Amino acid sequence: MKIGQLLRLARVPTLAATAIPLMVGGALGLSEGKFDPLSWLDIFTVALLLQVATNALNEYGDYRHGIDRAPSPGFAGLIVSGETSARSILFVAATCYAGAFVLGMTLVLTRGILMLLFGVVAILAGILYSEGPFPLSSTPVGELLVAVVMGPVEVVSANLAASGEISTLALIFSIPVSLMISSILLTNNLRDLDKDRDHGRRTLAVLIGRKLGSVILFMLIMSAFLWSLPVFLLFSISPSVFLIWLAFPAALWSFSVLMSGRAWPKSVAMTSRLATLVGALLTLSILFPF
Repeated sequence: MKIGQLLRLARVPTLAATAIPLMVGGALGLSEGKFDPLSWLDIFTVALLLQVATNALNEYGDYRHGIDRAPSPGFAGLIVSGETSARSILFVAATCYAGAFVLGMTLVLTRGILMLLFGVVAILAGILYSEGPFPLSSTPVGELLVAVVMGPVEVVSANLAASGEISTLALIFSIPVSLMISSILLTNNLRDLDKDRDHGRRTLAVLIGRKLGSVILFMLIMSAFLWSLPVFLLFSISPSVFLIWLAFPAALWSFSVLMSGRAWPKSVAMTSRLATLVGALLTLSILFPF
């Protein structure tokens, strides 16, 4: 497999969904004066490998169920276009899972059995999302699964890996992370709505349609910003939490472009950039409270 094909398979813009919880979890440890850079780099690498493995399995699953077609929007279609074989895709997935397992065991030895539990949950979620008799990526619960695993699970596990402890704020800060990451997946499913409907998939976007789905997408993104107000009032968190509002103009612009109907082919990359910006601002608000 060529480098360009591997990068397409990895779906690089969507890897922001992995970077965001890792940044936030690590920042929580660093803000409390407990940060092991090697352990944080370890779990960051593990999370990236698991994400690439999941993307590869999703590519294979869509091919096996006859969902992908050539040409295909976004990153999919490597197998149906004849650029690579299904076996090569499965090999990439297996290699990434193996690498994640080896690196993850180091964290289990240094951080305890809870890290093993987090790893098992992440692996099972990736497999169930794309494979099995009823892949969850074809159901309305896909967004919920991704929100839970790449929100609370990854933020808490990153925090534990980086500091050896779990911050009381980890679950609180995982909420906007979950909202932004689920918005990436919903954007993807709204873009692929027609293709998914034609192949019998029952994603949330297929069930409710693009119009209502777009409203829910807007609500998810808005909720990530509005989260800052009750958190500030209820948990005495630093006013720096409002730094995320610096991304609000970008959110409005991105949504207005999507609603114009011109940008759906590039919608996932747009939402991923927005989520990355929100994640970076969340990280800064933790590291530099005022």
